[in-house]
Amino acid sequence: MKTIRLLWASALLLLPLQSVLGQYRSSSTANLYVEREDQPDGGIFLPAPPDTSSVAYIDDFIQWQWGKAMRLSERGERASQESASSTTEMARIYSEALGFKISRTETPAIYNLMSRSYHTAEQASKNPKAKYMRIRPVIQYNEIPTGRSDRLESLRTSGSYPSGHTTRGMATALVLAEMAPEYKDTILRRGFEYGESRIIVSAHYQSDVNAGYMCGAACVAAMHSVPDFMTDMEAARAEYYEKSGRKPEGMAGYPDGRRVLNQAVDTASNRYYGDVAQYFAAKAERTTERGAQAKADADYSLEALLAAFSAPMGKNLDSKKTPAMANLIREAREVLLSNAGELGSSVQFRKRPYAQLGEAPFAGADDRNKSSFPSAESEIGWGIALILTEIAPAKANDILTLGYRMGESGIITGQHWATDISAARIMAAGMVSALHASPQFKSLLEKAKKEYAGG
Repeated sequence: MKTIRLLWASALLLLPLQSVLGQYRSSSTANLYVEREDQPDGGIFLPAPPDTSSVAYIDDFIQWQWGKAMRLSERGERASQESASSTTEMARIYSEALGFKISRTETPAIYNLMSRSYHTAEQASKNPKAKYMRIRPVIQYNEIPTGRSDRLESLRTSGSYPSGHTTRGMATALVLAEMAPEYKDTILRRGFEYGESRIIVSAHYQSDVNAGYMCGAACVAAMHSVPDFMTDMEAARAEYYEKSGRKPEGMAGYPDGRRVLNQAVDTASNRYYGDVAQYFAAKAERTTERGAQAKADADYSLEALLAAFSAPMGKNLDSKKTPAMANLIREAREVLLSNAGELGSSVQFRKRPYAQLGEAPFAGADDRNKSSFPSAESEIGWGIALILTEIAPAKANDILTLGYRMGESGIITGQHWATDISAARIMAAGMVSALHASPQFKSLLEKAKKEYAGG
């Protein structure tokens, strides 16, 4: 009996502690805009990472060599510093981009939006990391970590694909670029470079970083379906204009790819060998079912897009039956196509694979007079997939799988190089971020949401 009384007494003493711990656990997850299990899963909508025997690994190896050559430079020192991953580090990086200090006390609304977005994106890379457990380059090549916050044992026991730093950094960049559209180019460039820093310190391969850019963008798309996120965005935007002294001007234009991206790969670049290898590997698929699929994907007219996205959306999309959805996709297509064309005509011209190698086009128009960089098909496919994820977050994996596939189809058909497709996806995410400042786009989006929800 005495023992039972002691057990009851101990249990009663532990109740307050259990209550506190319970509150801590619930508050830590309640701070997320979207729980891990409800987020798009990169282990589903992205392919497996390249292994060391894959032709796709050629680009990874070339970029690992590039990163290694950068380590003793000023850029390498910055990459080492950016191995720290926290809301404090995000605040430091993006304070530089915005021109004023982001902090919990000085900019509480901005800090709240940034922090919640960061922690939500922290969950976005976990499923594919656990699924693939890819060995990191620093382990693969028996190196010593050069990222000042990286620890060898931690790098050894966590997967390389996708890059978690890149996922969090790009998600934060997209959110802040939407909040502060006047600084979108600078913010997006910093998000892009934050990913590249992980290559320099040998924590990740280029393909890990590319996957991180996409996981970050997919996570932000899912966050847009949450009213709490939209409320926090409005509060942060109001605080931004007050803090910066600027006046809201509505649509502040679209991202300038010349400022956000690196230059297109040319034939003098080491990365060109990776592009060529991936092209010939993809070309071999032309006689397969995947080749037929790629041929169909070369048609990115409005009608073709409506038909293609009908299956993953679980709804027959049609200009007459679903006019609001059709109008939204039409607007997005035109804007994304125009952006890709303008960027392609304003940078050094890059020949398309079939033109570079003296071939006829396998599918699509003979666009040899249009630059391969960036891929319009990829920008349209990925951009529309991100927008539709906002409308149907429960179907995100199927939608994003299609959006990703549309880009890869361009390699099979010989219309685009692999690096042009990766660049286009980054631009697509930035474009969707900018579109949220457009009253016309927001109106089309809300009408499409209502139409979709109406059955």
